[in-house]
Amino acid sequence: MIIFKFTKTSTAALVAHVDNLRAVTYIMRRAGVNALYSQGFNPHMELGFSAPIALGVESLAEYVSVKTDEQSFPLKKLNDCSPVGLTFVAQWNASVNLAAVLDRAQYRLQAKGIGNVISEIATSNYCISYIERGNEVVKDVSKRIFSAERVDDDAALVTLAIGNDNLRPDRLVLHLMNKHGIDGDYRITKLAAFAGDVPADEYIASCGKLP
Repeated sequence: MIIFKFTKTSTAALVAHVDNLRAVTYIMRRAGVNALYSQGFNPHMELGFSAPIALGVESLAEYVSVKTDEQSFPLKKLNDCSPVGLTFVAQWNASVNLAAVLDRAQYRLQAKGIGNVISEIATSNYCISYIERGNEVVKDVSKRIFSAERVDDDAALVTLAIGNDNLRPDRLVLHLMNKHGIDGDYRITKLAAFAGDVPADEYIASCGKLP
């Protein structure tokens, strides 16, 4: 198995998760990765992805595993077949269930004044509200927040849960903006993923060897 790390920036951040899965599959085929396929009536390339991110969130730390007998693959071949904003940056020969082990991610939040209010989320019983399917939802998300740090007036770093019990960073940002009357645009960048307290790159490398 090979695990690839890739980034989603620029226009690639506007690609929905399902379309991203399809795009990565096409990239693997066009680049010539000798991937294994599932059995059955409709065989498909055996890929495993890290947890999806919200539409519009840029990411410097996305991962995909490919079942293959190869030990490594030239990243240049992948990038030559990739659309703008989707770039493969690292690889490991390792066997990891990405969706099961990567449980949190660090994000940089940018919006006018958000650095001055971010400390409030690092409290017990912190609730956010958002609209889902036309209804307002109020949810206690304190157990899904691992850290919150002010960078400057207009930027903050937060570490949030990902996976099945996730906290979407865009919902957190919009809640803070609405609560504190913050106007204007916002930007979210996923900087890193973690398996517990261990950075994803370090965890994956410990499960195999660098090619």
